Amino acid sequence: MGDGASVARRARRVPCLLTLAALALAGLAGVPAHAAAPERAATDIRGLWVDNRDGDKHKVAVWIEECEGGLCGRIYWLRKPTAGGSPKRDEKNPDAALRDRPLCGLRIMTGFRPGEAPSWYRGYIYNPNDGRTFNSTIHVDEDGSLKVRGFVGVSLFGKTVEWVRPSEKLARCS
Repeated sequence: MGDGASVARRARRVPCLLTLAALALAGLAGVPAHAAAPERAATDIRGLWVDNRDGDKHKVAVWIEECEGGLCGRIYWLRKPTAGGSPKRDEKNPDAALRDRPLCGLRIMTGFRPGEAPSWYRGYIYNPNDGRTFNSTIHVDEDGSLKVRGFVGVSLFGKTVEWVRPSEKLARCS
């Protein structure tokens, strides 16, 4: 499996993943945050999510939607979508052929399906900050927020972040 130092290195990388995932969930898809959504069950995670309850602290928004028989998520909005006047790119991707992809619209969540309880989902989350993909679980909390956990191997070696529905209109990045 690996020595203790390898596990520790992997565990330190997880916070970046979760921060990115939170950003991605805050900005997925092209549907405005203020758009009227059909009534959904409290455990339905489809739609727009942001990475922080405090609007002036949002860094990313992710749109979660159905895809490939499960749920996926795309970066919908970024507080800072450009760097040096150009759109931010997937520069850390381990596949050099994919490093020129823009972060806006990038699929960062894949394969999410219900887990052991109706409000748990299991899938994978990609962190464009370091180009790594992690196992992930999502739980709908009693207050309606999402608890998103990214981890390597065992959930114990991971980090959980909270995503919420945006209270303000967010324009889709391009």
